[in-house]
Amino acid sequence: MQTSSLAPGLSRKVKKILEIKTEGPEVISSISTLSQFYTSNSAADRRDLRSNIENRSLHINDAFISAAESVIAALDGVQSNLDGLADSCAKIQNVLDATKLSAAPLLGETQALQAELGATQHKAQLVEEFLEHYQLSQEEVAALQSEDVGPAFFAALSRVRHIHDNCRSLLRTHHQRAGLELMDLMASYQESAYERLCRWVQSECRGIGDFDAPEVDGNLQAAVRALQQRPVLFKYCAEEVATARHNALFQRFITALTRGGPNGMPRPIEIHAHDPKRYINDMLAWVHQSLASEREFVVALFGGDEPEGDGLTNGSSRGAMEARRAALEARGLGGAEGLNTASLLDRIFESICRPLRVRVEQVLMTSPPLLLCFQLTQLHSFYLDLTQKIVGPEAQLTLALRSCRDMAHRSFLEHLRVRGEKLVQQPPAAPADLSVPPQISEAVQIMLELIQVHESDLGVGTEGAPQEQGSSGAFEAVLAAMLDPILEAIDASTQAMAAPPTKSSSGSSLGALGIASTRAQNGAPASGPPTHAHSPSSQHMFAVNCLSAVASALAARPCARVQAERVAGVLETRLSMLVAGEVGTLLGRCGLAEVLERLAMYGQQHAALREQAQAQQAAAEAGGPQPAIYGAGLATAPASDPSLSLQRIADTMRAFFATISSPDALPEFLPLQAHRVRADAVGRVAKSLVEAYEAVYAALDDPTNGYLEQGGTSAVKHSPAHVRTIFGVL
Repeated sequence: MQTSSLAPGLSRKVKKILEIKTEGPEVISSISTLSQFYTSNSAADRRDLRSNIENRSLHINDAFISAAESVIAALDGVQSNLDGLADSCAKIQNVLDATKLSAAPLLGETQALQAELGATQHKAQLVEEFLEHYQLSQEEVAALQSEDVGPAFFAALSRVRHIHDNCRSLLRTHHQRAGLELMDLMASYQESAYERLCRWVQSECRGIGDFDAPEVDGNLQAAVRALQQRPVLFKYCAEEVATARHNALFQRFITALTRGGPNGMPRPIEIHAHDPKRYINDMLAWVHQSLASEREFVVALFGGDEPEGDGLTNGSSRGAMEARRAALEARGLGGAEGLNTASLLDRIFESICRPLRVRVEQVLMTSPPLLLCFQLTQLHSFYLDLTQKIVGPEAQLTLALRSCRDMAHRSFLEHLRVRGEKLVQQPPAAPADLSVPPQISEAVQIMLELIQVHESDLGVGTEGAPQEQGSSGAFEAVLAAMLDPILEAIDASTQAMAAPPTKSSSGSSLGALGIASTRAQNGAPASGPPTHAHSPSSQHMFAVNCLSAVASALAARPCARVQAERVAGVLETRLSMLVAGEVGTLLGRCGLAEVLERLAMYGQQHAALREQAQAQQAAAEAGGPQPAIYGAGLATAPASDPSLSLQRIADTMRAFFATISSPDALPEFLPLQAHRVRADAVGRVAKSLVEAYEAVYAALDDPTNGYLEQGGTSAVKHSPAHVRTIFGVL
């Protein structure tokens, strides 16, 4: 059916119905409510649907009105109550207004009283603060006037000092009179308290001397710190402590020497008086131990510089030391008459200086051996260095130890001088086997023991002390004083080995050795008296043996490096003289020495002529006058010299080769006791002989010598390589 055939009104209704959205929540809720009472779908029901819905709505409104009537009645009751409450509030307000009007004068008086109370409380607070800063309490006054010294006394004394300092602020205001009166009052409290404290400290300090290692009570420490504010009283107390410890230390030292410790342990020190080293070491160790304990006690009681440990000056600059000294002077502890840790210890240990020095002098007056004197010197140097780091270089104990050290050093030097003079004035005779004499061995052994003592010493001498044995320079002087007589005795013994005083056998000659000398060197027996005892070679071997013993003792010793180098130089000179003598003897035996000497002479002449020619050429190039050439007539070739003919040189070299080909050609230097030195000497002789042969062989090939025209080295059967092979020289 088309919409155009419908009536316009119906068409709008159909369109409106079609446009209704049935899926909306309102539509769904309405339909759900409708389904509750619309159960049948008849024509009558559909016609009565509107009236049914309106009736149902009317019933609902009636029910709402009946329910609201009770609420309205309740609200009416509330409203009546509110009205009554408002009436009551109005009445109360009226009463309050009347009451306020009548109480106004009382409130004004109350406010005035409250203001006056606040001002009074503020004044009371100011008074309390003033009393707190400028007055002592009754308990504090009682503590200051009490004979008991304890924490309450020190607290009250500190309080007095604080009030005295606070009074200075009053002097800068208009309350100067009050400030002066309070300062006078506090000053009187302070003086009486300090006097009472000083008497208490002195009484306590008198009992300190009765103990070996007294413990410092906390009250005593606090009392001493408090007395530092009064330098005079502090000095009195410090002197009292020093006197008590002075007397106690003297008694303890004498007891340790004669009686020992409790029940005899440790044993008395003087029981070891027969052993000087242990005796002096025990005394010095006791002194050092006592010094450490006394220093700890003094520092704990009086305060002082910071402990320095083993090295007093290590890690502390001069500026830091000056700062500490200035701090002490500021407290009244410095200056010439001031008291510090070092000065107190100096006064305490002054008592044992004389008995210690007397006992050391008694030991040194017994003329102990040389090594013992050196050990005692080192021992005193060690403890002197430790002591002066604690008490200073000018303390009585330091001066006593330095005096003992110097005495031991003088005794050591005197022993060293006497021993050296005896060794030089009575040089030992050389043994038949050219070994080291017992006197030289003993001196070398003593020198080695001195070095070992020096190297094992724990003390290091103070810089700037000229006699301090711990320093390297001082020990170098001691080592030189020990070594010089040994070297002089070796030279004197070597010179005494010379033959009887004849012109042909001087002790300083390096002439050729005889056959008997060579046999003696090789260990072969010789008839008659031993001729090697008077030969230069024997002298050198004896000196080399002695010097080798000295050098081996000084080897690998850092402290003897300079002297070891000195001995090594002398040994090298002697060894070179020994080798030169043997080489000269062998070359002279086969005639090769003369050939080398004449070849060297011709070589010098040719060298001089070459220098003159070069000078003339240089002058010609410069355009100056040409110098004359002198000795031109001597510029002949060695081959023209009959004594240097090729045949004679070939015969000489042949004789040399025959000489060295024999089994006993080279000297074995059997008297040399050091295997290394002996092998070195044999090797040097072989090397020198090879060099001599090579020099002559090279001269034959030199065109300037004139031997090439005659055949040169072809006339010589053996080359230098053959000689090297025989000697084993590479």
